[in-house]
Amino acid sequence: MVVSILLFIALFWSIGQRTLVTFTELFRWLALFAFAGNILPKRWVEKRFDMDRLEWFWFNLLAVGPLLLACCLVLNFFVHGPEQKILVHVQQGFDLHEYWRIHDALPSHLQWPSDFGEDAARDREVLSAVSPDELVFGIARGTFGYLVITSQTKVSELRTSD
Repeated sequence: MVVSILLFIALFWSIGQRTLVTFTELFRWLALFAFAGNILPKRWVEKRFDMDRLEWFWFNLLAVGPLLLACCLVLNFFVHGPEQKILVHVQQGFDLHEYWRIHDALPSHLQWPSDFGEDAARDREVLSAVSPDELVFGIARGTFGYLVITSQTKVSELRTSD
């Protein structure tokens, strides 16, 4: 149970911060996963797992629920659709997840060329039109439909990579 809770906390702070979902919705999913096992018949639980009802309740709350939610977060993050790059005009210390959580939308942005890096002349043209402090985010729709931040790169880092 302790491993499940620690795994959930670690993934909540790492992958949960890169998944565009509200904390309220995350905790709703946790509640669903934690209490879904409690609807199983009492006789089946006692016979199959050799646990009384209270032990089964705590086992679901502290082990099964966090483990299932952690697995779903990992699956949503690593198995996603095509990545879309966006350019966001921001200042130092901008947090896309925090912005999305407050406004429930992505900030105003421009599409970043998907073929960036293939044509040097076009790349120079694109880079000349943007400030070095702006950020390019990679956004993709995960397995369960939640957007994930797949990458974050400053434009100044793209300029040096030419």
